[in-house]
Amino acid sequence: MIRKIPKRLLTLGLVLTLAAGTVHSTELVGQKKISVSRTLSGHADVGLTNAPASGVMVELCSSDWKTVLASTKTDEKGHFSLERPATGKLFYIRLSAPGLDIYQLRVRINKHAAPELTIHLSIAT
Repeated sequence: MIRKIPKRLLTLGLVLTLAAGTVHSTELVGQKKISVSRTLSGHADVGLTNAPASGVMVELCSSDWKTVLASTKTDEKGHFSLERPATGKLFYIRLSAPGLDIYQLRVRINKHAAPELTIHLSIAT
């Protein structure tokens, strides 16, 4: 005996199969070297394409990465700017967005450094 599968159930199965196939695992990328900049602002781009990374969450974190002190998102050109706290010379910044690996870096403020950061994000695989 052959049973008919309702169209709704077939459609739901197809959607779930496609959704499961498009999920990417996200890695945490931590920069070992301390970046140096005049400000807590910069530009984020995506991997090898150098395309602007728009809509990326940029967070200023505590030194243990557990507390978010301030946050913003990159604009359509991949630019971001965070207000520098009144104290401290070493800051912890995390960038994250769906489909991209999470990127963490430490930034030391130095008035003789480049004016902005350039951050290359990688696509989650």
